[in-house]
Amino acid sequence: MKQTARDVARATLTAFRRDGAWSDGYLKHALHQADLDARDAALATQLTYGVLQNRMLCDFYIASFSSLKLNKIAPGILDILRLGVYQLLFLERIPSHAAVNDAVHAARRSNSRAAGFVNAVLRKIDASRDALPEPPNDAIRYSHPQWLVDLLYAQYGKVVGREIMQANNKTPKITARVNTLKTSMEEVLKIVPQAEAHPWLPDCVILSAPGEIEKLPGYREGYWQIQDPASQLAALAAACKPGDVVLDTCAAPGGKSFLLAQTMQNQGSLTSCDIHPHKIELLEAGAKRLGITNLSAKVQDASEFCADYENRFDVVLSDVPCSGLGVIRKKADIRYKNQEDVAVLPGLQLKILRNSARYVRAGGTLVYSTCTIRKEENQDVVSAFLSENSSFEIDRFQFPGGIEASDGMLTLLPQEYDTDGFFICRMRRKA
Repeated sequence: MKQTARDVARATLTAFRRDGAWSDGYLKHALHQADLDARDAALATQLTYGVLQNRMLCDFYIASFSSLKLNKIAPGILDILRLGVYQLLFLERIPSHAAVNDAVHAARRSNSRAAGFVNAVLRKIDASRDALPEPPNDAIRYSHPQWLVDLLYAQYGKVVGREIMQANNKTPKITARVNTLKTSMEEVLKIVPQAEAHPWLPDCVILSAPGEIEKLPGYREGYWQIQDPASQLAALAAACKPGDVVLDTCAAPGGKSFLLAQTMQNQGSLTSCDIHPHKIELLEAGAKRLGITNLSAKVQDASEFCADYENRFDVVLSDVPCSGLGVIRKKADIRYKNQEDVAVLPGLQLKILRNSARYVRAGGTLVYSTCTIRKEENQDVVSAFLSENSSFEIDRFQFPGGIEASDGMLTLLPQEYDTDGFFICRMRRKA
């Protein structure tokens, strides 16, 4: 039987809950297997991310109207209920009867005795949608674990913290970088009907196409690459020039490396490293599609010093592994990480930054970046590094759109410029 958009969404939610699968990767695979048309693929995507973005709030409503406690509801049935609640309360264009009937049929296939229970809970919620109970706190209201709410409020205050969580629960725009090695902004706008110019970032477009992005005009030809503006800014901060010798220490999946090559006009040399051998093939395939010839992909653990790289590079970009708290709007499941896993990251990040610094020649540039907005992984790591490395100094920079890093460090928050949350710091090794 052919899968529907709701079937794909349920399977993805189950894979995330049961196996810890990243929703974006599993969903992409599931969409390909189901061979849905563009409209249904877009619905499956919206349903999956919508439930993950609002899961704690959906659970609160389910618990408010259920005769059973949440921990007594079978996990698979709870996934069905979450999907039903999301459609009832967040998607106006889906009729209530369609959402309820689909959930009941899905429950019957899973456990025939649960169908009546699912029907009762969803109909109660639907009947009470104008008088729903008020969520008791911001953690439930915005579906962010309490430790993450506390972190955001401690670092940014309640007003900005709430703005960040609201942004995390919105659907982000899909943005792409024009590959200036092969084409121009004008040409991409001409051949891609779904593209419009980004409001403040040159050579960047916003795509309004549901479904598989790879099927859009110009992708296979290498005319553009999917990349968030914040990620683009991290690469642009390196200010590479044609002929430079450049190192990207943590390169996969490759977006920043590819933009570095473009700013180098395919001249000089670019070494792009990753710890995982299978990702080297992805780097090489991406470079080939984009027509990049000055990139050499290498397997290298960024936390382990490589003597061959010492004092060798004009520019080193170190976009380190991080908690990913800045990209929650695209990867909703990141919010459900364990706090303990996040706590250990600054030590690894500082170790990578120390190694990266040893690869920079005198007078060269070192860029440190993360896709998180947590200060312990950003400003604190840079401060610790500079306190023990007097040979490096902060290097101020400025971007289009009035974005300026007067102190050489920039934190992008998702609600400010409609970008991912990012941290960028540029340093220079003294001559």
